[in-house]
Amino acid sequence: MRGKVILIIFIIILVNLSFFCAEEEINNFQKGNFYYEQDNFDKAIEEYNSIINKGLGSGNLYYNLGNCYFKKGDLGRAILNYEKAYRLIPWDKDLKSNYDYAYSLVKGNIYYKNNFIYRIFDKFTIDGLTILLTGFYIFSLIIILIGIILKSAKKICFTFIGFLLIFFILGFVSLFNKINNLHKEGIILAKETEVKFEPKESSTTYFTLYEGAKVKIIYFQNGWVKIKRGDNKIGWVKRSHLEVI
Repeated sequence: MRGKVILIIFIIILVNLSFFCAEEEINNFQKGNFYYEQDNFDKAIEEYNSIINKGLGSGNLYYNLGNCYFKKGDLGRAILNYEKAYRLIPWDKDLKSNYDYAYSLVKGNIYYKNNFIYRIFDKFTIDGLTILLTGFYIFSLIIILIGIILKSAKKICFTFIGFLLIFFILGFVSLFNKINNLHKEGIILAKETEVKFEPKESSTTYFTLYEGAKVKIIYFQNGWVKIKRGDNKIGWVKRSHLEVI
């Protein structure tokens, strides 16, 4: 009996703590919004980051952070946070509009061209695409079962299964690409950075990247990052000049 009482008390404490933490994060978010409306972007960023530092990042939070940095004239961090937001709320029209405008301001920008397969499912998050593929799989099993039970509908069912299979494969490839790109893309935060042929200061400059440019990350080495630009040119930049998305 005593053990049950202790367990109940423990559960009540946990529930109260969770409500307290949730209320605290809501207060931080509201404070951030208030400071943003007052054009006090540094304080707004401080409030938003206090939530993110607790591992509670969200699409709207990163979107608000991006807006703060954009208002401050920090194009690199604005695009960085818009990118993080886009991975969580890709359907948000305001985010898309702000992101496209900010990205258009990047000097000498070279856009990445996503392949056809990736574009089909671009508006899905990793979780959303996983749920969609699971739905495809379950629906396919149902159609197969109907085809087995109803002999007259067998041909139609298996034709339909063929189309579902094509979409399932395309979706799986897109999901694989999204997972594979996690932590393998970065944004240049430095106003201007020279991309070298080799990972050392004395190496010849291959090309120049500017604040807000998006790059593919190949690997890290001794304070340098091997990156690939949108036109597939590869070089090395200082690690301090880039932030992983």
